[in-house]
Amino acid sequence: MKPALHKTIWKLPAILFTGTCLQALGQEQHPNLVYIFPDQYRLNALSLWSQPEFRNVLNTVGDPVHTPNLDRLAKQGAVFTQACSTCPLSSPHRAMLMTGMYPSKNGVQGNCYRGNENGIPDSIICFTDVLAAAGYETAYIGKTHWHRTEALFDKEGNYIGSTQEPGGHYTYNYDTYIPQGRGRKSNKFWFQQLRDRHFNAAAYSNRPELVGGKKDGEVYYYRRFTPEVEADVVISYLRNREGQRDSSKPFSLFWSLNPPHTPYSRITDCKEEVFNRYYKDLKQEEVLLRPNVKYGEGTSIKNPEQLTLNAKIYFSLIKSVDEEIGRVLKTLDEEGLSQNTLLIFASDHGEMMGSHGRMAKSVIYDESFRIPFIIRYPGKIEPQINDLMFGAPDIMPTILGMMGLSDKLPKTVKGTDYSEGILTGKFTKTPKPVSAFFFSKSEKGVRTGQYTYLVQKDGNYLLFDNQKDPYQLTPLNLTNIPAEDADLLKAELGKWLKVSEDDWEKEKKFPKMITYPEK
Repeated sequence: MKPALHKTIWKLPAILFTGTCLQALGQEQHPNLVYIFPDQYRLNALSLWSQPEFRNVLNTVGDPVHTPNLDRLAKQGAVFTQACSTCPLSSPHRAMLMTGMYPSKNGVQGNCYRGNENGIPDSIICFTDVLAAAGYETAYIGKTHWHRTEALFDKEGNYIGSTQEPGGHYTYNYDTYIPQGRGRKSNKFWFQQLRDRHFNAAAYSNRPELVGGKKDGEVYYYRRFTPEVEADVVISYLRNREGQRDSSKPFSLFWSLNPPHTPYSRITDCKEEVFNRYYKDLKQEEVLLRPNVKYGEGTSIKNPEQLTLNAKIYFSLIKSVDEEIGRVLKTLDEEGLSQNTLLIFASDHGEMMGSHGRMAKSVIYDESFRIPFIIRYPGKIEPQINDLMFGAPDIMPTILGMMGLSDKLPKTVKGTDYSEGILTGKFTKTPKPVSAFFFSKSEKGVRTGQYTYLVQKDGNYLLFDNQKDPYQLTPLNLTNIPAEDADLLKAELGKWLKVSEDDWEKEKKFPKMITYPEK
């Protein structure tokens, strides 16, 4: 425990405050922000959906997971059932989250990896840039995956900053360490982990005590479960016993966990004690619950036994992620920070896990496209189920709006601020959208409350009625649905292509399938 501090606040006489009380009193003007988003965590992976009062909310079965901490969080806040990834791929989603812009304009239309030029341009003012300029202490912990991947490292993974020897090597083909500067988006406290190894990630930090005394840019290996390591760092930052932040200022903390992202092919990819306790003895039919799971001929999944193991490991990772988030939620309570903290739980995209014979993400099917999104804001938002249909570019303006910082939004932001509707329950000034936009380089689509509509690169399309066919098993023709519904889907897609400044709109591609705005 740090010594008590003397401080005069709001004309009050000087009083001895504990660190906890000081944190709470010094931050009442603007709330703290904690944004937690595991990678590849799908909407159905909450045990909340199997509880009687929530069982029929999604119209599909919940996964056989165990998430007591996230369930408890959900019951304390707003649970959004129609949040969509926009582009269900790690780098594009993260770039949209950080910029409030669509992939066509923010420089990240696909994953950032070796040989790809993708990366958020340094000139764009990002989410955490706005927070830092507003006086926030800013922290980022975990996976980034929004920066251009270049050969600027030595053979051991230490940052050299040059392609000349001893540089000229990549630290990882599918992500990279971000050095001090604009690439960090004004995040003052920096602890980054990369590589898809749940027990042996590469860690970098500007806090030497977190990386074995190493300098910023020198690689360090914990050889521990990565969410556990990151939760320790988050908890230390929240407790602030070593002066990690100025406790008189509000703080923002983004925590991006890599699990339950792949790998999930071997039992050693998860905590074996969790696997053995919850999943070891479950049968295939107790694990693969969704009726659209397919394998065998015509799919990439030839072995149902391996798919069952994949799912068991994925669900084990979900359980472990929940445990680490639970530790952080407990710390917020213990430090007296919960009441003045806007807390978000979300994901960048989902996971197919055998549905439609597919694995991973990058498609418009619900398992990939829809994401969990929970907002807890004590005293401001009542516990609720909310069907607001929003996408990744809307997150930045909406959250900043809820924090009272909507006047700080950069002009580059193209997403919509739904904060007033969320806070008041009345979407009069900014109505709820009719649809959510799906983006990929080669396919574009929309999802409404009833339909999913995708125009493919060859001019063909996919159409599903999600109310009658919630597992999207039976493709329809546009002529199978009412003409006004078909017209709406075409017009909504055209609208989003214009809003996102997509090349399809400029070229007026597939005019029979898409109705473009006249102006």
